[in-house]
Amino acid sequence: MVFKPEVIEQLERARSRYEEEVERILSGLPGPRTGHVTFSGKPVKPLYTPADIGDLDFFKDLSFPGSYPFTRGAFPAGYLTRGLHIRQVTGYGTAEETNARWKFLLSKGANALSVVPDDGSGCRADSDDDRVRGLVGAGGVALDTLYDYETLFEGIDMTRYPVHMITLSAYALACYLVLAQDRGIDLKALRGSMSNGIRPHPECLDILEFCAKEAPLFNAGYLDMRNVREGGCTAAQEIAFGVACAMAGTDALIERGLGVDDFLHRITWFVNAGPELFEEVAKFRAMRKVWARVFGERYGARDPGSLMCRMHCQIYAPTLTMQQPFNNLVRGAIYALGAVMGGVQSLHVNSFDEALALPTEFSASLSVRTQQIIDLETGITRVIDPLGGSYYVEWLTRELEVEAISIIDRIQEMGGAFKAWNWMCSEIRDAAIRNQSEFDSGRRKLVGVNVLVEENDIQTRALRVLQKHADFEALYEYSPELADKQVARLSKVRSERDPDRVEVARRHLIEAMKAGRNMIPPLVEAVRHGLTRGEFARVKAEVYDEPGGGPYVCDPPAVLA
Repeated sequence: MVFKPEVIEQLERARSRYEEEVERILSGLPGPRTGHVTFSGKPVKPLYTPADIGDLDFFKDLSFPGSYPFTRGAFPAGYLTRGLHIRQVTGYGTAEETNARWKFLLSKGANALSVVPDDGSGCRADSDDDRVRGLVGAGGVALDTLYDYETLFEGIDMTRYPVHMITLSAYALACYLVLAQDRGIDLKALRGSMSNGIRPHPECLDILEFCAKEAPLFNAGYLDMRNVREGGCTAAQEIAFGVACAMAGTDALIERGLGVDDFLHRITWFVNAGPELFEEVAKFRAMRKVWARVFGERYGARDPGSLMCRMHCQIYAPTLTMQQPFNNLVRGAIYALGAVMGGVQSLHVNSFDEALALPTEFSASLSVRTQQIIDLETGITRVIDPLGGSYYVEWLTRELEVEAISIIDRIQEMGGAFKAWNWMCSEIRDAAIRNQSEFDSGRRKLVGVNVLVEENDIQTRALRVLQKHADFEALYEYSPELADKQVARLSKVRSERDPDRVEVARRHLIEAMKAGRNMIPPLVEAVRHGLTRGEFARVKAEVYDEPGGGPYVCDPPAVLA
């Protein structure tokens, strides 16, 4: 795409004449018609030409999908052979309810699974603990013991459906490993993933180290930038903060004696797709390029899998509104378009009623159908990197790449992501304040909230009518009955296990952790004998002197800052 200087000069002269003509046309119209700023605050022009990307080198900057620097896609054939993984986040009540929802989603065409633990898991306590009263089975599924995981996976083929566990706990991994072993699945062939963020904590590093050696196909590292983006950061910060955290984790694992190609190919991203469609497409393209450049040039990674940035995407929730909730169906489809055109590997489309409650079967099925319509009716998945070559998208991709690299360099000057975390948090906070002020002032529009507001919202009234229909599942609320059911199940497990074997296994686990050995093997044995989630948290609290068993969130010292 390198153009001759005389061609660029000719383009610039022609563009000047064009812009003068456009200015003349717009001058007589009310209100501003130009000067758009993207969702991340990047000013853009109304028109782009080859002059904006005149020095772009095809092989250096773009190349082919599946080839360095992977700008155009992680895999050579894109969705043509692999397809789009439809992976809706699921979790409520007990394991039975979530298992039923999994099977419902699979019956509608979902081809990957995801599970989120309940709000009580944030307290690192079992469901019968007073601290989690009112939280059991709310916001996710209650999972206290191996028996809960066995129930959750009943009738689910672990070799067919990739499962993601939205937790950083080694306890969840241990239960997953026991299930696989009991089903005769070779751990070397075991697939799946978990939200094990990259942080300087033995639990995180033990998970990464164990899987690199014993379960090499399991995605044990997870860069959760989706929640950071929804916290307020910009597109470039989403890229930079994720890569910087991966660099810090890589340094820690290298210190443990691992080679960069031993584990890097099993680190994946959790990213966000928001309202600014072209910026989101450019972000995903820039993210792949920055990842390949940093780990290829700075760490010497040679395995193509290590240089290949793979992503699971969830759409941007803060703009999914309670007001006029059916508008969220349209928003979800547009946000999903950006994710698919940007080449993500799997996708979750938030249900239109999530601002009101957990998704119903009705709304969850529409989220699946949204992705299927994009895949089967639009033709978008038949062309790899369909916006590649767009003057605007290529310009914006490079802008985000350059800005992200600059942020990464600044973080490295501070000593890396773990030491720079307070600065990163302040940057996120500042971006969030700017973003919110845009909505508050009305400069950025949100239909139904600050523009086209309806006092008597017909959409909300229509939703209430649907709820009263006999075949429509009511919006889910906290259920004391399900909580009691979970507590009874936990009590039964405790009464039937051998307390002496549990105690021996618990001591072996503590000894290994205090000695600096990997905790996963002894934890697997402890789980087999009935160690509960809360009991494991107390072990961590004892060994690491951390109240409640240490940080819960995935990202570095976010809860420690």
